Amino acid sequence: MRMRLALQLMLICLVAAGAMRSVAWAADQGSANVSGAANVSGAANAAGDAQAAPILGNWLTARRDGIIQISRGPDGRYQGRILGGDAPGRLDAHNPDPARRAQPLLGQTILRDMHYDGQGRWSGGTIYDPDSGHTYRCRIELRGHDQLRIRGFLGVSLVGRSQIWTRYLGASMLLPVPGR
Repeated sequence: MRMRLALQLMLICLVAAGAMRSVAWAADQGSANVSGAANVSGAANAAGDAQAAPILGNWLTARRDGIIQISRGPDGRYQGRILGGDAPGRLDAHNPDPARRAQPLLGQTILRDMHYDGQGRWSGGTIYDPDSGHTYRCRIELRGHDQLRIRGFLGVSLVGRSQIWTRYLGASMLLPVPGR
């Protein structure tokens, strides 16, 4: 697995180096046509986009009380906002900022700045826990097509907890309250 990852990384570096040489050669020639290098770069981005696309969509939280919509922002990073749940009028009562405690959770972005690392993994962002009011560093791993392993942690990944979210295909954004 590590060998395959190392080979893929080496291939990406070689492609990037070749693209940079093409751009430099075109600049030396005074040519405005650097589309070959742009196409190589665009093809690499398109391949990464296709691999990262399965994270997009609606996900049911582990406690089955919230629906999180994961999308890609204009900056290319992935984000998740509360789209529905079993308590649509619930307020952000545990927010550390007293001014935000009166705001409804519905519509709030709780997953921010995630970037695709390859191999069905995302990292580099944060996740907000509305039950505690804390924000944690986050890693996401795609497990099959219909499950995400969400890991929130402080400092190092060993100090944290994980949840499994499942893809939500339902039409209603209002979930039934458990036990009713």
